[in-house]
Amino acid sequence: ALWRRAPLPLRRLLLADVLARAAESMADVFVVVYVLDHLHAGPMRYGGWIGLQMAVSIASYFPGAWLANRFGPRLPVAITFIMFAAFPLMVGLAVDTASITVAFVVAGLRELGEPARKAMIVDAAPDDARAQTVGAYYLARSVLIIPAGIAGGLLWARHPQMPFWLAAAIGAVGVVYFMIVFHRPGPQTEARA
Repeated sequence: ALWRRAPLPLRRLLLADVLARAAESMADVFVVVYVLDHLHAGPMRYGGWIGLQMAVSIASYFPGAWLANRFGPRLPVAITFIMFAAFPLMVGLAVDTASITVAFVVAGLRELGEPARKAMIVDAAPDDARAQTVGAYYLARSVLIIPAGIAGGLLWARHPQMPFWLAAAIGAVGVVYFMIVFHRPGPQTEARA
């Protein structure tokens, strides 16, 4: 019943979000194995890259907020979805310390548009059922991305880079879809002032 009342922009955002998160779920669990076993980095170095990713994530909130205030939420959300697609691609292409370092910076930038995306969700939810709608959104997203991790495991068994390539492709589809359906500002696609 809640979903039937949800406005079209919220449904569209959910689809783009599911594609981005499916890309994340398909690849992220294998990143540590790939970096340690295939790129032969040590656990301490990997821990340093995770720390770098977290630092970039925290720092990205500031430019993300500025972009959302200046241009509306669509731009930082689009950047976030681009980073979801780019991270597995960069990991799959990484051949040395420098390239995997860049990949983890990209991973940190996935957070740049997260506050703006959450604002889009809340703003699109009906006023009298906002909390329930937001909860239903996250429930639907979580359930819909369950198969991605399983698919990633099946692909990993065939070749260690395959989950990264497919994750990047799925993420790219999410970016294109988001850019098409949120191509211009509208009363339900921009955050309320």
